[in-house]
Amino acid sequence: MLRVFHVPSHLSYVAKLAGPAFAPTPSPAGRPLQIGELAAWPSWDFFDVAHLHSVELATINDIERLAARAASEKKRLVFTAHDLVPNIERDRAAFDRKTALTASRAAAVATLTEPAALKLARSIGVPESAVHVIPHGAALPLSSLEDRTIAGQGVAAFGALRPNRDLLALVRAWATLPARPPLQVLVRSVSAADRDRYASVLAELDQVGRAEPELRISTRSDVVPPDDLASWCRQSSVLVLPYRHITHSGQLELARDLGLRVLAPDVPTLRAQLAQGPPCPTEWFPLGALDEPNRFADHLQRTLSLPSPERDGSELRRHRTAEHRWLLDAHHELYFQHRPEKM
Repeated sequence: MLRVFHVPSHLSYVAKLAGPAFAPTPSPAGRPLQIGELAAWPSWDFFDVAHLHSVELATINDIERLAARAASEKKRLVFTAHDLVPNIERDRAAFDRKTALTASRAAAVATLTEPAALKLARSIGVPESAVHVIPHGAALPLSSLEDRTIAGQGVAAFGALRPNRDLLALVRAWATLPARPPLQVLVRSVSAADRDRYASVLAELDQVGRAEPELRISTRSDVVPPDDLASWCRQSSVLVLPYRHITHSGQLELARDLGLRVLAPDVPTLRAQLAQGPPCPTEWFPLGALDEPNRFADHLQRTLSLPSPERDGSELRRHRTAEHRWLLDAHHELYFQHRPEKM
């Protein structure tokens, strides 16, 4: 059995990447390791393949040290570029350099959609066919997809505090609606540093939450367990993705699995995520709409008027099951086959 160590290792996405010949291996630290920490870890005997899913919070030197050690110890290095723009960091040029470096040193490179593959291939100088395209796949266990019962008719948004996620824009737009549906906002993984960095955001959310009985703001320091998160989302019928920039989103997949209507930014990579499988009722907003509360509210109102998804999830489960087989086959190829040559 090939042991694959994922960075980061705590994502629910990673848990499903287990096939007949490979499986995730736990962190020896009992917590996720960052790239720099893995590069310096005393022994690499606990894994055979290192699979990177992000270059954020790493330095160029961290990546160089990791790649050099992987080559020295004959450990395969694999890179899935979930994001082609940074979600946490603010230096886009540095992020691009780290992405290009990681892709150039990895034995296999993947991303989630065709538009992302084309862009990534051009940036690292390989044919598009050299970048594997592997869909995100189901956000929920396949066994749970049959029942898509929704308990509420309100609006929800969740996520960590990030420069690319504007929860306040949603709250401000929602406040302009003449008939406001219930809105619940879950701010998760809030660290002490986040409380300092985003003090004004948290203060405004708290202030509006106290004044508006139809608005519920929840703040947590932990990563909410997947089952708890799904139960929380089922209390609403609409999931809003208030991103200022984004490449791919697991939240989009979660909304489809749960049977929620979606309000999401209009970018080609997100549209490509929904190109296959049963339809997911989605309202696409231009990124600039986040700066205009009335305009964004119009998009929110249209989302609330979209037809409800089919509650019988049998078709979705058939699609997700076939997709999962493809996903595992594709990861087998990432882990076992040779790297294509550059152009």
